[in-house]
Amino acid sequence: MNENTPSGSNGRIKFQLSLDRKTLDEAVEMAALGVAGGVQVIEAGTILILSEGGRRVVPRLKELFPAHPIVADAKCTDGAGLEVALMFDLGASAATVMASASDASIRMAVQEATIRPGCEVMVDTMGFGGPDGLDVARQVDAAKRARDLGAHYVVLHLGYDERTADPRMVDNNVLLRWAEAVANQDLGIKIQVVGGLTLGQAKQLPAIGITEIVLSMNLGSNPVAGSEYDKLSAFSVDLSDDRDRARVTEQIRNFIHEVSTAN
Repeated sequence: MNENTPSGSNGRIKFQLSLDRKTLDEAVEMAALGVAGGVQVIEAGTILILSEGGRRVVPRLKELFPAHPIVADAKCTDGAGLEVALMFDLGASAATVMASASDASIRMAVQEATIRPGCEVMVDTMGFGGPDGLDVARQVDAAKRARDLGAHYVVLHLGYDERTADPRMVDNNVLLRWAEAVANQDLGIKIQVVGGLTLGQAKQLPAIGITEIVLSMNLGSNPVAGSEYDKLSAFSVDLSDDRDRARVTEQIRNFIHEVSTAN
């Protein structure tokens, strides 16, 4: 097995690394740390795509990590068919469309995936939890709609701004409440849960049938105001420090091991 071969801890739970950085060089280095730690899927974060451009980012990640599927977190809201088609043709295996997009936009995105075998559309529910994150029913409705429109995934997403403005959303387990409610519907659509998960919360996801866990190389120095990185599924690193690089790779490896062996 070479360094570019995905290697999950138990072959059942899949780990995805979100690269939410502004420069491609940093993102590539962080991706390499994540791959060394055992992640199987690489996500080009929205800020990376906006800053560096999809035409640079997606092909570069695909070239360097050919065995790892690439998710393009494009967060399409209109022109979704055209936008996801671009991401797919550049090498992405999946692309995100917002749940706030029209039915037509989601359907057009799904149509583009359908004519490209192996490509998938992920519908992101950010903002559907209400101002305090407690509107569970709306998350369930968004998941049902994504399924009905033919999407392959629903991404239950507690946004960066939301959880930074109100860190209690993490402590109140809103992501787990959404995840459990959606999973209990047995909708026949794959589920991801994203946004400031603690290690303890991530460990609970496989028990309710969610076997894809997203880690983040986060937007800022802290994923949630006042929170410690070791408690969350997000990681910060000083790329100029070899010891810190090794530390973060080991943190990711330990995170994957702990979540995998807890189930």
